Amino acid sequence: MRRIRIPRLRFYQLLVPAAVVALIVGVACGGAEQTAPAPSTGDSSAGSAAPAATSPPAAAAQVGATATPLPTQEPAAMMDSGEGRRLVVLTESFGNEVWDPKYESGDKHVWKFPMHSHLMTTDDQLNYTKDGLATDWSVSPDGLSLSWTLREDAVFHNGDPVTAEDAAWYLRYIWDDAARSVVRIRIWRIVEADGENAEYEGDNTANEKEGHAHVTGPNEVTITFKQPALNFFSDVSEVGGGTGGSIMSQAHFMSLGSDDQSRSDGLIANPNPGSSGPFDRVSFTSGSQVVYEKRDDHFILEKRPYPFDELEINLVAEAATRKAALLSGSADISPIDLDSREELEAAGLQYRFGPESTVIWINAWNCSVDAPQTLGHDASREQDDQGNYIGDPVGTPLMCSDKRVRHALDYAIDKEAIQELVGGPDVFHIAGTAASSPSGVGYKAGGELDPFPFDPAKARELFVEAGYNVPEATTPDGTTLPAVTNLKDPVMPGGGDEWNVWTWEAGATVPKMLQIVEFVCDDWSTYLGLNCKVNVGEEAAIKDRQYGGEIPGQYLVRSNEHSFDTGSKLVGRFGDSEGSYISYDPLVDPLVKTALAATTEEARQEAYFAALSQAHEGHWDFAPGYLDAPYAISARIDDWRPRPLRPSPSALWTIRWAN
Repeated sequence: MRRIRIPRLRFYQLLVPAAVVALIVGVACGGAEQTAPAPSTGDSSAGSAAPAATSPPAAAAQVGATATPLPTQEPAAMMDSGEGRRLVVLTESFGNEVWDPKYESGDKHVWKFPMHSHLMTTDDQLNYTKDGLATDWSVSPDGLSLSWTLREDAVFHNGDPVTAEDAAWYLRYIWDDAARSVVRIRIWRIVEADGENAEYEGDNTANEKEGHAHVTGPNEVTITFKQPALNFFSDVSEVGGGTGGSIMSQAHFMSLGSDDQSRSDGLIANPNPGSSGPFDRVSFTSGSQVVYEKRDDHFILEKRPYPFDELEINLVAEAATRKAALLSGSADISPIDLDSREELEAAGLQYRFGPESTVIWINAWNCSVDAPQTLGHDASREQDDQGNYIGDPVGTPLMCSDKRVRHALDYAIDKEAIQELVGGPDVFHIAGTAASSPSGVGYKAGGELDPFPFDPAKARELFVEAGYNVPEATTPDGTTLPAVTNLKDPVMPGGGDEWNVWTWEAGATVPKMLQIVEFVCDDWSTYLGLNCKVNVGEEAAIKDRQYGGEIPGQYLVRSNEHSFDTGSKLVGRFGDSEGSYISYDPLVDPLVKTALAATTEEARQEAYFAALSQAHEGHWDFAPGYLDAPYAISARIDDWRPRPLRPSPSALWTIRWAN
């Protein structure tokens, strides 16, 4: 196994330069919020309840939260109000530092979440609540249209009311084929359209969908899809992890310039007037710091009384510097590796874990046999008049098009070695799939949606069955596995003699990320004879190589956030016949459609389980397990309860100051 570090790559810069890696801090779910019932259908006589809020399985709530269950937290009303206090949070990345939600990149958004409210909020059990921008929501009897009623007391930071017109414009603006997020592009593909929108001024005028989202009543906005897509409720809620359900002022955004570039630049300079969250941005220094101040009149504070007036978020990439800041008392919350735990706890600090925060996601694009690339050559290369890529060997499929190869790659990975490397079973859990985890919709305990066990003999058996040679190898227990040399040698994606694997440093949320990738690469080299090389670069740049078709068939071993509702992921990865970004799977497609149309909780859980199971069988992507994100909290803080499925500091309103 070889490891190289690639130089800074600049393949896809949208609006502002990328200053990448990814870390989020999503202010996610709520404490004492009023839990909403399942959304109603447009026709009260329809008889079946529409889906929506779901609770995780009873046993799942404790998975990985901490080695010792935490006691019940005292109500906020009994604690320090935090008046005059400043909370200091450290993060490892500001993503691509784009303040325009349409073009943001990265899965760690703590640095911008305080400015935003979401259409739908959630409680501790991930039930949707009516404490966000929407006070009600419904589903049409045919399951194609989703509607939200906006609260009347919500205002933007400039004092203008948040209107249904703003909501409809915002949903059209960011759920669009020009968005940075591939998930948003995939959702856009299934949005119903009445036609082109002549008033749209963006670069993709011909594709802007007039019927995409529209005002349907007083304070009501509706979006209609070509097929049921009830997973969209999650996408516009805070549990979705991004800004898909935040509402920005159309008037303010349009006032910032005459085109997308100037408007996005204007948001960097001053995003406050058009935002609707509980905090104002006071200052921002690129690559360094962002400071927020609480808005005392915000509607959410009744349910979430943030016990601090100011929030300071500092970008500190170096682990040693974050550790020093915690020990000196100049930081209150920071992602931190477990190697420092004994020292930090001896100094009076505590550890907290964000349950099910990050999955180790192993994936390669365009592995299906109908993919346009052969041997993984760049899809952007010159083509002849028949559409063939000039210079590409014809008829040589990628190895990963064979399910036996994909299964072999998983069986060859020693998951327990990775678990021991990053801190043991209290931190790394050999459970779940690339898309599902115990708190997510459709997961069932029992092994059906868990990683394949480490079985190098089985891996080699599958590899040989697929027609490839394997070397002699020795297992950890000392068993010698004989070589098979009378078949063909593995064919490397992209040609050459190296099995390229790509990754980036994930920081403390995935301790020892590069070592994890090296473990995977070593196992593939040892047991399958792949001449594995680890390529390390920047997150955005590597993603752009993959998105641009430059490395099909070459595997990424990377961190990714887990999701409560995996509907959008299943559609985008496997269920879009016109362009799934992992590999379209006709066996997964109908199961996903059934899952997204389910209108009762029982049907939803079963349908998601079926779709996730088929995706797991296909193994177009897979995972050795997931991690609970480790954080250290300063001696100034007595307690803090981060929420599941968020790979960054979340639920900051649950902080309780020490006396």
